[in-house]
Amino acid sequence: MEGREFTVVGKKLPRIDALAKVTGEGRFISDIQLPGMLYGKVLRSPLAHAKILDLDISNAEKLPGVKAVVTAKDSPRKTFCIYPNLANNLILQDTKVRYVGDQVAAVAAIDENIAEEALDLIKVEYQELPAVFDPEEAIKSSAPRIHEEENNVAAYIKRQFGNIEDGFARSDVIVEGRFKSPSVAHCCMEPRGCVASFDLSGKLTIWSTTQTPHSLRQELAEVLDIPINRVRVMSAYVGGAFGSRMFMDPIDAIASLLSRKSGKPVRIVNTREEEFISSRTRYPMIIELKTGAKKNGKCVVRQAKVITDNGAYNNLGSSVTGNACSKLCQLYSVPNIKFDGFVVYTNNVYGGACRGYGNPQITFAMETQMDEIAVKLGMDPAEIRLINANRPNTITVSGCEITSCGLTECIEETIDRSGWKMKKSKKRKNCGIGMAVVMHGGSGGKFYWGDNCHISSAIVKMNNDGTVDVLTGSKEIGQGSDTVLAQIAAEELGVLLEDINILSGDTDATPPCGGAWGSRQTFTAGIAVKSAAADVRRQLLSIATDMLEARIDDLEAKNGMISIKDYPEKAVPISTVASVSYTHLGTPIIGKSINNDPWSSTPDPVTGFGNVSSAYSFGVQVAEVEVDTDTGIVRPVKITCAYDLGRAINPLLAKGQVVGGTLSMGLGYALTENLVRKKGKVQNISFLDYKILTALDICDIECVFVETNDGRGPFGAKGIGEPAMIPTAAAISNAIYDAIGVRVKELPITPERILKALKEKS
Repeated sequence: MEGREFTVVGKKLPRIDALAKVTGEGRFISDIQLPGMLYGKVLRSPLAHAKILDLDISNAEKLPGVKAVVTAKDSPRKTFCIYPNLANNLILQDTKVRYVGDQVAAVAAIDENIAEEALDLIKVEYQELPAVFDPEEAIKSSAPRIHEEENNVAAYIKRQFGNIEDGFARSDVIVEGRFKSPSVAHCCMEPRGCVASFDLSGKLTIWSTTQTPHSLRQELAEVLDIPINRVRVMSAYVGGAFGSRMFMDPIDAIASLLSRKSGKPVRIVNTREEEFISSRTRYPMIIELKTGAKKNGKCVVRQAKVITDNGAYNNLGSSVTGNACSKLCQLYSVPNIKFDGFVVYTNNVYGGACRGYGNPQITFAMETQMDEIAVKLGMDPAEIRLINANRPNTITVSGCEITSCGLTECIEETIDRSGWKMKKSKKRKNCGIGMAVVMHGGSGGKFYWGDNCHISSAIVKMNNDGTVDVLTGSKEIGQGSDTVLAQIAAEELGVLLEDINILSGDTDATPPCGGAWGSRQTFTAGIAVKSAAADVRRQLLSIATDMLEARIDDLEAKNGMISIKDYPEKAVPISTVASVSYTHLGTPIIGKSINNDPWSSTPDPVTGFGNVSSAYSFGVQVAEVEVDTDTGIVRPVKITCAYDLGRAINPLLAKGQVVGGTLSMGLGYALTENLVRKKGKVQNISFLDYKILTALDICDIECVFVETNDGRGPFGAKGIGEPAMIPTAAAISNAIYDAIGVRVKELPITPERILKALKEKS
């Protein structure tokens, strides 16, 4: 592959869905109109913790225009969670509510206004119960129990590798600190929504904003107690996800119940307020971290205690906390590790996946401490990272097999491009520069989920005119995966990009796939598409052997032609070969493949040892800031970053991931974003009060890709979607320290916290 000249891969090609999106032709959930469609609304609890004593829906049912009202009595009493052994949530609550926004009942009416009016007519008698919102308070024996049958520790994760006592004894410098990260909203431009429709045969078709269609199909079948072949999930265009649309949301099942009861299609779309009060959030964490290093800067030991606010129900809290532990063990390959993770129930909304999946929280702590160690040792923060950088073809203490790794090159690139050495030596008042690095899975991983969550499969069908249909269970959610998969197929087949038609997001038409999560689409789905396309290419070359009177090994497919390698003038169009196969041989040309991620393994449930990803991506960010010490306001000036993504299948789309992830999500996480709650109720329920950054708030960015060409990835590629935002908060924090000499260890780093730190310093 090294030195191979590509015709499609590696090119800055426009997205294949660009025209549909810019012209408004692409249909999102709110654009779907079915005959007789009703509008659904959900009645949510106004209390954080209460018993349901009585529920009266009679007045709502009598309201003209109301076609169905559902309560817990209308649903199978099946709990749901992607981890069946942890399932403790219901579609609609029957005896108790556990957070403000918990779902109690739902209505379907001929328009939204009538549905809203019907909600007001439902009478619920509650008995309010004591609530707890702080996980450190919830963990105490005196705290009210969220779930009566168990204490408030939903999960405890313990990991130990090496000997931490010996590690600290051999350390020349030890730093420790307490870090806090907030609850953060995904802020997708499109709220979560769905349209559900049961037909007369009892088959459910649901259009959803999901990023995991096949997993949603399986969950709906289980929670609604119907066979999986009676569920079809179709995904409309999705206006952002960032992890928030992984797996089933209660509204998917609620809309289905309303459709079954009314006999009509039902659409439910969250309001922006509902997005803030009831959607999944990034899990907040309290991290106590202690790190030891030698005089030469080499880190030898890490010990962490993490308390995760799980919220009211189990979802992905244990998995996200475990992934934070995994990154503690991976970055810099520290030989001695101890991790104690407590996943704790509170009366807050339950969390979910969010870009980075626990890594932004732990990286903020780890990379802040790397700078603290450098200060204590009198070292350059960049130099200490070069000393500790992961290397290719190594195995971490927790069993992660690092194949390709360009972390050293990334650090060196950002040092040169940012003018690091000059800016560190010639400091300007209240101006600072800081660095942070990231290591993240570049191929998804295995997290004890169901079978469909980890595989990717593809079917490639060549038409008789040489055009190609690619059927993939992967999901385009705005990141450009359909375009990347089309490029992979085109390159492997030797056809033009415009000859590729991608069909994705329809469970009746596509083979199983885990969907979009874990920076896995390019790697895992890409391997499946490439392998299926290779199957088609072999069939084409086999047919062309007679037409060109040559052996199959002497043929190549490129630019829509099959030719003899040493005699390129002797060639035949791929379209002609395809036509011959269909019309003369009577043989359709179809390739198929399944990728079960053979190089990774589910970690040992007791020890945590295992290779959690087939490939690992690396990156570095250097942030420059100016700090106003009178107001505490931080102004980002520039971010210079370098990422090892194996190979950039489409550099334009890859850069888009980095720019968006860094300047929007990364800077927002560092400086402004936080869901403010009072007694469990979110106070900042609009974009007026929840501060996401706009184009007026961001800074200049310079991005470079280090291509290490991973031997396992399709054409050498690895994932880039999540790593783009993970190190930003730590880089900004370290730059602030460089500028004004104070560290703020609680995110977001607000002006109030900076002024408080300056006051304490003085």
